[in-house]
Amino acid sequence: MLAYQNMNQRQRQFYDQVKNASGQLNLERRQIGDEEAKAIAEALKVNKTLTYLDLHNNQIGDVGALAFAEALKVNKALAEIRLWANQIGEVGAQAIAKALKANTTLGTLYLGENQLGDAGAQAIAEALQVNTTLPKLYLRENQIGDVGAQAIAEALKVNKTLTTLSLYQNQIGDVGAQAIAEALKVNKTLTELSLWQNQIGDVGAQAIAEALKVNTTLKQLYLWQNQIGDVGANAIAEALKVNKTLTRLDLYKNQIGDVGAQAIAESLKANTTLGTLSLGDNQIGDAGAQAIAEALNVNTTLTELYLGENQIGDVGAQAIAEALKVNKTLTTLLLHSNFLTNAGTTALRQTGSTICQFESAFARLDQQRTPSPADLAQIAARAAANAQSPPSATPASEIQQLRSELAAKDQELQQLRSELTAKNARIDVLERNQAASESLSNFDGPIPQVPLATLISATNNFAADSLLGEGAFGRVYGASLPGPRVAIKKLSAESIQHYAAFQSELKSLSKFRHPNIIVMLSYAEEGDERCLVYEFMPNGSVRDRLARKNNTPPLTWSQRHRIGADVARGMHYVQTAFPDHALFHLDLKTDNVLLDAHFNAKVSDFGLVRAAQHLDDKSYLRTQTVQGTIAYMCPEFLEEGRMTIKTDVYAFGMILLELLTAAKPGARLKKDARNAVKNQNAIGMLDSALTPTEAERESVGNLVALALECLDEEANDRPSFGSILVQLDP
Repeated sequence: MLAYQNMNQRQRQFYDQVKNASGQLNLERRQIGDEEAKAIAEALKVNKTLTYLDLHNNQIGDVGALAFAEALKVNKALAEIRLWANQIGEVGAQAIAKALKANTTLGTLYLGENQLGDAGAQAIAEALQVNTTLPKLYLRENQIGDVGAQAIAEALKVNKTLTTLSLYQNQIGDVGAQAIAEALKVNKTLTELSLWQNQIGDVGAQAIAEALKVNTTLKQLYLWQNQIGDVGANAIAEALKVNKTLTRLDLYKNQIGDVGAQAIAESLKANTTLGTLSLGDNQIGDAGAQAIAEALNVNTTLTELYLGENQIGDVGAQAIAEALKVNKTLTTLLLHSNFLTNAGTTALRQTGSTICQFESAFARLDQQRTPSPADLAQIAARAAANAQSPPSATPASEIQQLRSELAAKDQELQQLRSELTAKNARIDVLERNQAASESLSNFDGPIPQVPLATLISATNNFAADSLLGEGAFGRVYGASLPGPRVAIKKLSAESIQHYAAFQSELKSLSKFRHPNIIVMLSYAEEGDERCLVYEFMPNGSVRDRLARKNNTPPLTWSQRHRIGADVARGMHYVQTAFPDHALFHLDLKTDNVLLDAHFNAKVSDFGLVRAAQHLDDKSYLRTQTVQGTIAYMCPEFLEEGRMTIKTDVYAFGMILLELLTAAKPGARLKKDARNAVKNQNAIGMLDSALTPTEAERESVGNLVALALECLDEEANDRPSFGSILVQLDP
């Protein structure tokens, strides 16, 4: 026991704050170590009104955890404590486990991102066998393997209160998964189970599938980024035919191919409860997509389907397009980063559906996943295996025909690459005009409408040699109108969704006038044809410059720091320009941050912007249509469609990490940053192209810390753009 008179000044400050606290208290990122934790624990022993205590991202170790454990044995008020992202090991976990046997009020315990290991997991499992009040337990990223998972599974067989269990980003394999599956056969309370980013293969998936046939409570199951292939997918499909409770199944980033997809498609014809299915980043091609399309013709419950980052070509896309004409329940469909050409995208556009998001892998200037000749060969082989050969065709002639088609495709691809390289080189040479840039930045007044004929003439009827790139809502062309060079976005005429994007962007940019927001110069609208005319940004996107596209030199440290400040400044303006409205960009990413001739950054692409009246820090707006880029989506938006004024802050955090590392965005980059901070090696993340000074090395750590604050899973814990600006641009 630590007496008050023996506490130092900092300990007394925390003791007094906790002792007198009521309701919720946030003490995250306060550099609280074991000594401060002991004082806080003493306060918890006497406090009778504090129900929520957040201590994540501190430096609390086993000594501090031991102190908290003693407090939890006597505290009768605390309902939720968050201790994730600290330094608690198995000794601390064992102490907390003992406290859980006595505590009767704690409802939610966060212990993720510590170092509990199997021994810590075993101790907590033992406590779960007797605890009767804890419904939510989060143990992600704790080096828990099969031994720990087996212990937790045994506890699940007798526990009567746990509803949410998070074990993702651990080291659980098939043995652990089999044990958990056995527990699911008898457990009657668990509704949400997260096992993603472990080491579960087909054997583990088969066991879980058998459990799903008899389990009557589980609603959400997350298995993404494991090692599940077609065998495991087949087993899960059989379970889905009889399961009556599962509403969300996430199998993203496994090893599922057409065979597994076909099996799952068959199950969708019978299943009546599944609302969300994620099969993104697998190995699904046209045959799998065709089967899924057939299922969509009859399924009446699925509302969200994620098929992005697979190997689906035009045949699969056309089948899905036909299904969309019939299906009445699907509200979200992601097909981005597949192998679609104009034939596939046109088929999807012509459905008139507004729910589908896709990209062309051949035509996009900034595409990161262009199919190689080997990819094309794989697609052709799959098509050949699933096609009906003409009666007159012989195997030899069919092979020769496929080879000829592949050679032609490869030649087209090389030609496109050469043209794009030449155009970017021409842009870099011709478009560094400071005076023109400054005059554009000072543009003000209503956005004028221009005749469509003017834009047709300037682009030579939107000729291929004027094409700069293609995005989700249309193609972008370069042109020279009277005055400086401009960029013209021509929206696709077939889709209602693209018309909504046109209206949204036109309305937003007609109100915005800020140096860090792209300037819209004019627009054209005649019949179904709609175009938006922007200032031209000669240095392209931040993503292209970080990737050093066309062998451009790396961005300097000062340029990267300024880009971060520019984006924060622009977004702060977007969120504060209208006092009675909160605005959400919802597609903030390095592809949509453009650089002028002097590398000043401007936020662009407001096609997904949403507005809400009278939204404060605690409020949110919900949407049924989640659009954008997954790597930049915060958890509450991706999983629940909840938008807050901190939604875009999460995306900004990912942008900061990209600026620091030049790496591609995603969960892996976020995890690497957290590990670097834990190991006090933030400088090790820095882009190898940079050689920072001593002063710059210090600022690297500050920027990584800021990025992780922005990437906090809790929206309320993320900083505002205003406070970000104070740090980036004091």
